Amino acid sequence: MATRGKIAAFPDGNSFVAYNDSVDNLVIGNSEGLVKVFNIHEPDLEPTSIDILENLTSLSNHGAKLLITTTGGELELIDLKSSESKGSIYRSGLPLRDSLFINEGKRVLCGGDDNKLVVIDLENGNNTSSVSLSDQFLSVAYNYTGELLAVGLSSGDVQLYSVTNEQPNLIHTIPNVLVSKIHTSMDKIDYNEEHEDELVSTRPQWTSDGRYLLVPTAVNKISVFDRSNWAEPIKSFDSEAKIIDFRLSPTSDHLAVLDFDGVVRLFDFDSKKTLREIELDLDGKFPLNLAWKDTQLFVGTTDGSILTFKDVVDSATTREINRLFMGEADESDGEDSNTEELGQDEEENEEEAPDVKSELSKPGYRLHAEDSLVIDQDEDDMPDYSNDRRKRHKPNGYSAPRQTTARSFGTVIEGEIKPYSPGSTPWNSENKGSATVERRYLSMNSIGYSWVVKSSSGTDGMSQQTVSVTFFDRGLHKDYHFVDYNGYDLCSINEKGALFASSGYSSKSALDNGRIYYRKHDSEQDAWERRIPLLRGEYITSVCVTNSHLLANMSDESYITVATNFGYVRFYNLHGLCVNLLKMTPVVTMISSSNSVLFIINQVAANLYSYSLVDMNQDYKFIQQDVLLPLKKHADSPDIPLIKGIFFNEYNDPCIIPGIDDTLLILQSWREANNARWVPILNCHNAVTDYGNDNRKGWKCWPLGVYDDQLNCLILKNNHEHPGFPLPIPIVLNIELPILIKDKSKKKKNDILEEELGDSDAEEPEVKQDDPEENFLRSRTFGSLAFDSHNDDNTEETEEGQIEERLNEYMALFDRSLLKLFGESCKDQRLNKALSVAKLMKTDKALMAASKISERMQFMNLATKIGELREKLLNEAEEVDEEEDD
Repeated sequence: MATRGKIAAFPDGNSFVAYNDSVDNLVIGNSEGLVKVFNIHEPDLEPTSIDILENLTSLSNHGAKLLITTTGGELELIDLKSSESKGSIYRSGLPLRDSLFINEGKRVLCGGDDNKLVVIDLENGNNTSSVSLSDQFLSVAYNYTGELLAVGLSSGDVQLYSVTNEQPNLIHTIPNVLVSKIHTSMDKIDYNEEHEDELVSTRPQWTSDGRYLLVPTAVNKISVFDRSNWAEPIKSFDSEAKIIDFRLSPTSDHLAVLDFDGVVRLFDFDSKKTLREIELDLDGKFPLNLAWKDTQLFVGTTDGSILTFKDVVDSATTREINRLFMGEADESDGEDSNTEELGQDEEENEEEAPDVKSELSKPGYRLHAEDSLVIDQDEDDMPDYSNDRRKRHKPNGYSAPRQTTARSFGTVIEGEIKPYSPGSTPWNSENKGSATVERRYLSMNSIGYSWVVKSSSGTDGMSQQTVSVTFFDRGLHKDYHFVDYNGYDLCSINEKGALFASSGYSSKSALDNGRIYYRKHDSEQDAWERRIPLLRGEYITSVCVTNSHLLANMSDESYITVATNFGYVRFYNLHGLCVNLLKMTPVVTMISSSNSVLFIINQVAANLYSYSLVDMNQDYKFIQQDVLLPLKKHADSPDIPLIKGIFFNEYNDPCIIPGIDDTLLILQSWREANNARWVPILNCHNAVTDYGNDNRKGWKCWPLGVYDDQLNCLILKNNHEHPGFPLPIPIVLNIELPILIKDKSKKKKNDILEEELGDSDAEEPEVKQDDPEENFLRSRTFGSLAFDSHNDDNTEETEEGQIEERLNEYMALFDRSLLKLFGESCKDQRLNKALSVAKLMKTDKALMAASKISERMQFMNLATKIGELREKLLNEAEEVDEEEDD
């Protein structure tokens, strides 16, 4: 039986209740303009009082901060640690109805009666932006594991928005599901009489793992929608009267529903079983809202008091552990039979020597909750996932693992290689009450990004990891997510699918083999998972899914590559069949071009790296092999990554941005043996900060890719080293070879940054996009890259026309820049320099123009020498024609 209590917080007025886990206190906000903060562990202590605005409509928490919305249209921010108001951070002409924190507390959302969703950036001077809504705003709920919003509208629709980027993006609408409600209160709210209809609940709520959305419906039900399919609810909970509020327990095991009859019904969320009904004694007044703290329940009321109930549910439960690690009770026998149909190969794989019996005895092995994956039939040591097959004996002829150290099998190098995927970031932790939430990007490129949220409960030690995949072009694919039970820490994304891997890095034990999982973006029907045989001390360092659109005798085929710290590189087709295996020095990372050329970075010794280029079109031929790479770790700043960006450009040339100097390098002439060289084409730090401009001093660049002489990237402000949430909108920076010193005495706007970032007031040093010397060198460099690509046998016919067009553009820029350099040299009367420039000209048309400039400026001797250059060029052209005729 629940223990009842009452907190006479206020003599009257509407009292909303919330529990703030960060300060471990009960927060009660009253419509008369006061917040009281109670320590429920020491009930004899006087509460802390904080003056607030009157006529509040909602409370919301994050960390030690509290948001309050009012009918006066103001959004007030309260600091619970200092017990003071920070004042109004947003004002609206109409009442505000709800608010909350998003993106790790960096931004605030609010909405009211003016048909828009307002976004306030707390890290950038409370700058505001808004999203227009199709109807009056009612409420909003936030899914922090998926960075999703559920916005309730007065029409009854619930709209789902993604907030991974700066601008909320509408991804789906659930139509006509809520009670249709119009707020009429404009000042003081009288819920007991005039505004009783405004008590009807229209606020959705997410489960703590972000997988399900609970929505109060027009027929006194709470419908539960699965995030992976919004078409129909998967289940519902019935109420005998209109619903005022409902709340999930902190672990989402139990659901409390509060109705107009003054009854709180407690449900088991999984089974829908009614556990308890609690009748409230309110003397004709109404309950307002619910709040949980562990097994305690609090009820706000319209008479100023707060009702409390202790031990409303059992404090000890194993349901969450079972759901996370042991498999759900309703898994069908059909799934078991499908797996058994594939059979198990009884032959022992020499590479798979780890103790399978010990592996099978571990609790918790299962696949993704929503996936019915195909298990590879050649994996005889794959653990069974049903309870019946968990008792299976080891295969016949199995022998104990060899007790061999890593030094017997792999090259041991001082300086450990950490698993790395291009665009990945370290973990970022955030405390949400008794739970710890960690986030990181697994991978990021110009197509999209994958990110993972891991939540751990401090009370029961449970943890869960969710992986999401998001695309910059929302029309390319639909975003998706899954619950990850294998701890994936590596990822590779191309336009068709995503590859995930659990590296085994944390344990480095032969008993914990790594795993890979591949799925297509638009369908998981052919998704598969398999284990990678690893030696003791070995782990996966990099994975890659190739972007192939052209392969000899195998059109539109791609491959999956998996590399380890011992230098083993395995190649699989998209169905999980291993097709090749190589051994090299330890692999740091690898990426693939659009025509299946694999760029691999290896570690040769401590802080010494090399690269290789493998053409999978030509039977895994090494185009370049074990060439030293200009790459070093930053000695003074270990937090700066070894590699900040790695990708191919549109000509399939490898590009890399080392963390030590933040300069974009491109590999030129790599198709010729012993002729490849790295060319620096952009200092990213200078480009982003406009060479140390004070207004952009803390800005940093996060690269995504190179295309059309431009770097696609994110701009990180406020000295952030890695992208967080929300993700900035990608912009492009013009390539500019680092050969010039900028003149800070002259001021000019950087058109690209100004347009993309709206920074029109900042004064900046001159950016000489038309500098003839830089134009000359850039046209020469990129013209050479385009020419090499044009002669590549793997280049498709549809691309050849585009490359020829680009070559003509570079040739025109080449001539223009040299003529401008020639004219400037003549103007400065540096005739020897002018002649040296003329010698670089490759066309008679350019030399003729230079000759006319010389004659016009009365430099007749220079004009004569240029005439000799024209004659020499003409003779060379005639000799070439004669050789071709022969």
